[in-house]
Amino acid sequence: MSRKEQKMAKFSIMLFGIDSYTKNKMRLPYKLDAKSSDAALREARMCAMTFYPRFRETEKPDVEVVRR
Repeated sequence: MSRKEQKMAKFSIMLFGIDSYTKNKMRLPYKLDAKSSDAALREARMCAMTFYPRFRETEKPDVEVVRR
């Protein structure tokens, strides 16, 4: 399959970490459309850095395909 023929899939991603200021545990859920799980994970991390600059990832993220 060529790159143009690849279809978007819907991914459910949960990032686990802490707020670096308060040290509270955080879970950030995202539902994203992307061509691959790596692309969806990159986008989720970008959103987390943009909207929660004090968020620090501490555990492996949970990535699940919702729909192909």
